[in-house]
Amino acid sequence: MTWNETREFCRKHYTDIVVIDNENVIKHLLKKKLENRYSSPYYWIGLKKINGNWTWVANGQIMNYQNWADNEPNNAQSVENCVEMYTNTANNGKWNDDSCLREKYPVCHKAQCLNTSCSNKGLCKEQIDNFTCVCKPGFSGPRCETVECFPLLLFGGGMMNCTEGHASFRSACRVQCPPGRLLLGFTEFTCRADGMWESSFPLMCASLVHFQIALLASVVISVFCCCICCSNCRKNKMAVRMRTQQEMLNPAFEAEHTPPDGPLCSA
Repeated sequence: MTWNETREFCRKHYTDIVVIDNENVIKHLLKKKLENRYSSPYYWIGLKKINGNWTWVANGQIMNYQNWADNEPNNAQSVENCVEMYTNTANNGKWNDDSCLREKYPVCHKAQCLNTSCSNKGLCKEQIDNFTCVCKPGFSGPRCETVECFPLLLFGGGMMNCTEGHASFRSACRVQCPPGRLLLGFTEFTCRADGMWESSFPLMCASLVHFQIALLASVVISVFCCCICCSNCRKNKMAVRMRTQQEMLNPAFEAEHTPPDGPLCSA
């Protein structure tokens, strides 16, 4: 078949003309798939020059892996835009560019990835006569059908008991601290269907000293924020009073000045 006839044949009876993106595919084809042909041992593969780039037509990817024979591609006839693979010769498995109108044997590919191969939480990746599901974060299993929440970290010697195994969907975990320690964080967690915990917070079974330090720090931060807020309020109140005095002394002041920006505090 010509290269175009090969592409049409492959798309009609299989998925598409073959893509060879690594050495293992070539070894697999030569060992198990391609017949030993002593006469015209040439096979079309799915590599074609498109807009000056060697492109795998089945997926539109620019060639990355390559396995050209010596001094190839050479575009010897100025129209060599398709690629053949040699078999049973000194260049077994090597590639050569040739005219797309020449007749050679087809090598087709049947997709292993189907719509049902992986769940919607995984990406199906083609392999030789097989496939694998690459799962999104928070999911696992052969089809990425199992939800997994990220592991919870518990410091300070506490215990975590989970109803359906740690970090699995619907698993409810409860934290218990040893005697004499207080829990900083939530007591219960539930793994949701989206791979997130219903409650998540750094967990620590703190001693009384640690708890007092955390409490003191929160008080200091609260007082600091309050002081900043009060300082701003005082400035705004002073500006309002000055403006009021100027308006009383000079009625034209109101028409010449716009109100100050920022929030005003009540007197």
